Amino acid sequence: GKCEGAAAIGRVLAATLSNLKELYLGANQIGSEGAKSLAEGLRNNASLEKLYLEGNSIGDEGAIAFRDVLLDQRSRQCKVLEHLYVDNNGLGKEAATTLGRAVNSETMIEGSLLDG
Repeated sequence: GKCEGAAAIGRVLAATLSNLKELYLGANQIGSEGAKSLAEGLRNNASLEKLYLEGNSIGDEGAIAFRDVLLDQRSRQCKVLEHLYVDNNGLGKEAATTLGRAVNSETMIEGSLLDG
């Protein structure tokens, strides 16, 4: 299923030898559970620079998972994403705002966080 696929990608991201720079996952029906798996995979990833997640219905739960991981990376002074693309994911205002605040000044969240 979709969640298993996102979890597998999360495991690849978590691999210390991963040298993936960009990951395009737009419109893959990842959902909030898949987003959590991807976010967790990013926790110790130092190579990924751009993550494209447009149109995946990650919702507030998925946004919060990414926020938590980005804050953790920043607190440990790890390399963080340079670009995070999250258009059209049904994010509420609060989740979008907290994700925006969590992002390192070096990270760009592309496009409008709020849908509509």
